[in-house]
Amino acid sequence: MNTSIPSRLLAVDVGNSRIKFGLFDLATAAGDLPELIESMAVAPDGPVPWAEIGGWPGEFEIRSSSIVAASNPDARDMLVSGWPDGWSRPCVLDDVDRLPLKVRLEEPSRTGIDRLLNAVAANRLATDNRPLIIVDSGTATTVDAVDADGVFLGGAILPGFGLLARSLQRYTTLLPLVTLEELGTGPPPVVGGDTTAAIKSGLFYGQLGAVRELAAALGDTLGDKEAEMFLTGGGGPLLASALPEARLVPHLGLHGLAEVFRVDTSEMSP
Repeated sequence: MNTSIPSRLLAVDVGNSRIKFGLFDLATAAGDLPELIESMAVAPDGPVPWAEIGGWPGEFEIRSSSIVAASNPDARDMLVSGWPDGWSRPCVLDDVDRLPLKVRLEEPSRTGIDRLLNAVAANRLATDNRPLIIVDSGTATTVDAVDADGVFLGGAILPGFGLLARSLQRYTTLLPLVTLEELGTGPPPVVGGDTTAAIKSGLFYGQLGAVRELAAALGDTLGDKEAEMFLTGGGGPLLASALPEARLVPHLGLHGLAEVFRVDTSEMSP
């Protein structure tokens, strides 16, 4: 790698329910994704722990050593306006044409950039030229298809665990709110012995069934090779407990964002 390329990168993904920060080592071998050294997530309407992030290993004063992408532009603008003095100004990724990704959609710019960043990273991790199914379980759950040539084709969007749980609580009189943390780390009993247990069963198996059905239907459109499945997002570990065939990459979008920066910087370097 050219010596002008910084060795550390702070990547920030501004979402609807979380702002995710990741510190990456850009000196990772070219055949691998940049290595994630540190990470954290905070609420978009809360304080940003800049002092803690600034204590991570790395040199934030290096030129162009930060990059920000967002599916929540208002929160992104607030974050950038509060960027600490003395840190290099972040590069804001708001043009999908800069992504090292072929996109077969009528309006790529109207697709959530988090979905495209997932595909950038998954393409680097894919094996045997297989098509990909990418499941991102966050506020919404997205199930996307990438063909064997690495082309992003689109997919499906449905409510995630938290959104479903809040809808049940908000639009009923007596049903309690069940958080993702309360769902635990593995499949709950199918037969719920009380109201809360019944909600856990419905949330988990309903989401799992939807993901399986969508993955199978999308896979049928991708040709004869079996698709390789990737899981990410806050609900990814929970889904992974029932999808052993899937590869769990907790910070797939952040990895994709770091990869975009690395590719951009490498191409600009002499």
